[in-house]
Amino acid sequence: MGAHGPLPKRSEERTRRNKPENEGGISLSKGEKVPFKVPPADKDWHPRAKEWYKSLSRSGMKDYYELSDYEHARILCDAMTEYYKRPTAMMLATILQGMTALGTTEGERRRMRIELEAPKLPETPASVTALATYREQLGVPET
Repeated sequence: MGAHGPLPKRSEERTRRNKPENEGGISLSKGEKVPFKVPPADKDWHPRAKEWYKSLSRSGMKDYYELSDYEHARILCDAMTEYYKRPTAMMLATILQGMTALGTTEGERRRMRIELEAPKLPETPASVTALATYREQLGVPET
C-alpha cells in the first residue's frame, strides 16, 4: 500500500527544485517490452466491472501495465461481480485496495510518483489565428 499522509503535489506545483525529480521513487529499466494481447472481459461480469476493466485499456496508465496487472484486474472484476450480488464492507474495501494497487486514482499515482499529462495539442501560430479571425469577420470562406 502507498505512503500515508497528505498526497504529494504534482511536479509543477512543487516550489523546491533542488531535489532530484524522482525523489524517493525508484527508476527501473525494463528492457524490451514484450507485446501482449489484453485478455478480454468476461461475459459473466457485472456491467460496472466490465466498464472498469475496459477503462484500464483506455487510461494513460495502459503503457505501464503488464499482463500480470491485467490478470490482477480480472480477479478484481470477479470480486466486483460477487460484491454486486452480496455487498459487504470488507469486500468493498478489498476491491478498492486492489484498484489502488493498480494506480487507478490520481492520488495513488502521485504516491507512486507517476504523473499523467494530457496530450498537448499542436499550437496554431498567432499569425494564422489572426488571419482566420479576419476572414471570419469579413465573412470570407476558408479555402
